[in-house]
Amino acid sequence: MPQPSITNHDAALILLNIAAILELTDGNPYRVRAYRRAALLLLRLRVPATEFLSPEGELLLPGLGERLRRKLGELFSHGEMSFYRDLYASLPTGMVSLMRVPGIGPRIALRLMAELGLESPEDVIQAAEAGAIRKLYRFGEKSEANLARAARALIASSSEEPDLFEAA
Repeated sequence: MPQPSITNHDAALILLNIAAILELTDGNPYRVRAYRRAALLLLRLRVPATEFLSPEGELLLPGLGERLRRKLGELFSHGEMSFYRDLYASLPTGMVSLMRVPGIGPRIALRLMAELGLESPEDVIQAAEAGAIRKLYRFGEKSEANLARAARALIASSSEEPDLFEAA
């Protein structure tokens, strides 16, 4: 039975995160591109992707390879993707913590860890208050303020929204 809590948008975010993580870990560029294309495909659908689930649990959409169809079928059928869970678990703890902040994906998390030694949302706030983030290449005051605001909101948040990293 399909699990309605995973939307096309949620699945697309997961696929984009997988693509970014694979790219950062020197994954096959064709595989990275396949995950990005699949994310765009899901975002363009006008109906829930669950309508394309086969009885065998594959997502029957044109343009997807067999393995990706199975992985997406698992995500929409069971609410999780074991490949993503395992890939995510292989990341350094600090990177995982930083990626929970809205606006910080794998690339930015890796840069913040490598260049500033940040490992948590609290570290992001402290670095922003010290003006350290804006000194990084391609960051400015606005980016720094946005990251600090997002980190504060994450810390203050007590909402029950599903965590896409934990859900998958």
